[in-house]
Amino acid sequence: MGNKCNVIKDILPLYVEDMVSADTREFVREHLAHCETCHAEFEHMQKPAGFIPNADLVPLRRIKKGLFMKRLQIIFFTAILVCAIAAVAFGILTSPKFFPYSDRLLNVTEGSNGEIIVTFDKNVTGYSCTETFDPETETEIYRINAWTTTWDLYWSDRGKQNMVIPTDRERKIQIFYAQNDGSEDVLIYGFNENMEENEVTLPRLILLPYFLLAVFALVILVILHWLFRKKPVVLVWLDRLILFPISYIAAHLCLKGIRFMTYSPQRDFCLLLLITVLFYFTMIMGKYLYKGKIRNSQKDDGSGYR
Repeated sequence: MGNKCNVIKDILPLYVEDMVSADTREFVREHLAHCETCHAEFEHMQKPAGFIPNADLVPLRRIKKGLFMKRLQIIFFTAILVCAIAAVAFGILTSPKFFPYSDRLLNVTEGSNGEIIVTFDKNVTGYSCTETFDPETETEIYRINAWTTTWDLYWSDRGKQNMVIPTDRERKIQIFYAQNDGSEDVLIYGFNENMEENEVTLPRLILLPYFLLAVFALVILVILHWLFRKKPVVLVWLDRLILFPISYIAAHLCLKGIRFMTYSPQRDFCLLLLITVLFYFTMIMGKYLYKGKIRNSQKDDGSGYR
């Protein structure tokens, strides 16, 4: 291979891309017409380059997958956080505000079939009724209460509320209105034969034992965390467990503040459990994302020093 062929091979890439002058193009064309070696090189350059797998693509795919998973985690974290905030807002906005008794609040009448009809004032958006039986006097005792909520006042219209109490002529009936404010229950139907004073419906402290249990569990887990601080495997599980009592305490403070009494224990406890679970998964995801951010920052700092 002569010096002329070496020159042609240096020029060929530019010739293929049509980036040479007219004189150089004519010079290369004339040489290719007489040199089989350079012509073969020219034809090879004109063929489309086949794709050659590169080992460098593996890290790129891993990075792409990592970014996709991180994006999913952020979306999941955001969704749970929004659900937790919505649950707290729902609990506060639908918390019942009980009405004290007044003559305008309700009206009690007897229907044509002997049933008792209780019609509430238009401001009442909800009510409940509990029934007990006194075997000594063979008396059915009903206690009803009525409430509204912030949600109902501004965003809902449930219409006028009324309830029907079926009766048995062979038994006596007493209907009390429970004011749920520390005042005596008011007898609104029937005759009070045995009690000089009406009873008082008291709030339940069902939320206090659970709150104290959460605080106690948190203290125990903190102590265990300190005792097993040199055992990473145990610490992983303790870190996860410790977030649950923290979530319950946070849920209680958000929903009820520092109050532990409730006239609607079932509703409040179910809401507390729901919010606790949402807070727990929010904290788990937030902690996971935070640790991932710290690891990435440490990697970046390490690469910078190199």
